[in-house]
Amino acid sequence: MKKVFLTSVVLLMAVMAQAQTKISAKLVNGFKAVYTEESTIDVGGSAVKVVEENEYAVSNVTAQGAMITVTTTKVSTDGDENPMAGILTAGAKIMEGVPVKFNTDADGKVTGVANLDEVKAQMAKASKAIFDKIFEASPELAAAVPRESLESQFAENMNEEALMTSVAGNGVLALNGKTIANGATESDKSEEGLKMKRMYFVAGKSIIANSTLDMTTEELKDFIIKKIEEEVPEQAEMVKENIGMLMEQLKPEVTSKSTYVMQDNGWPKSVKTETTQNMMGQSQKQTTVVTLK
Repeated sequence: MKKVFLTSVVLLMAVMAQAQTKISAKLVNGFKAVYTEESTIDVGGSAVKVVEENEYAVSNVTAQGAMITVTTTKVSTDGDENPMAGILTAGAKIMEGVPVKFNTDADGKVTGVANLDEVKAQMAKASKAIFDKIFEASPELAAAVPRESLESQFAENMNEEALMTSVAGNGVLALNGKTIANGATESDKSEEGLKMKRMYFVAGKSIIANSTLDMTTEELKDFIIKKIEEEVPEQAEMVKENIGMLMEQLKPEVTSKSTYVMQDNGWPKSVKTETTQNMMGQSQKQTTVVTLK
């Protein structure tokens, strides 16, 4: 019996070792793909749904890589009358109609943004118009939330790293250049900058990535203090003095599961990501489904 068990374990390990794949998107000049992205954000029992259409266009293909231009062509939400919904969806609306030209390597892995200055200028112009609309429609929000603080948060995301994360974090281009194997792990960051640990599983044309928060208490303390110093510096000293008690109340937990269904050309057919954040007993859930049209 022991010999049979050992043999089974060895066979299972061999099968798992074979279940690995290199993700390399086929890059052809003139290739275009349009993906519909539906996100449902649930905060405190109130759900906001956002629908986007994003076009991916390939150009400048060489043996070393290519350019993939990503343009958000359409954004709609079911919560336009809700000012908080407007804030939650502002990031998507700021990008509407702004073509972002990503440089990639030969596998389609994003390496940089070719038109960064142009994108930042268009984003800054769009963000002003959007926040004008939000705060004019809600005097209560204007009294409760400093506009300068919100604008500074969005300004921080007008950088190359944030733009790259938007398509390579859990998005259409996320797996390009990776060799995925069952049980393989890697360190990464969430869009908020939190350190995460990701583990992969391969099942035919499907790849599953499970992520969990991977930060020590001290790292979380430093992260929170830094965010406070950047966004509400007048409260920084109070937070530093009470950080121990605040950590006991926050008890942050972040988990995420992404399921990629791949095509033979290395481009995903669909991506579904479910993220849950728990903090101070409050839960925020977001489900995003990206589907090839």
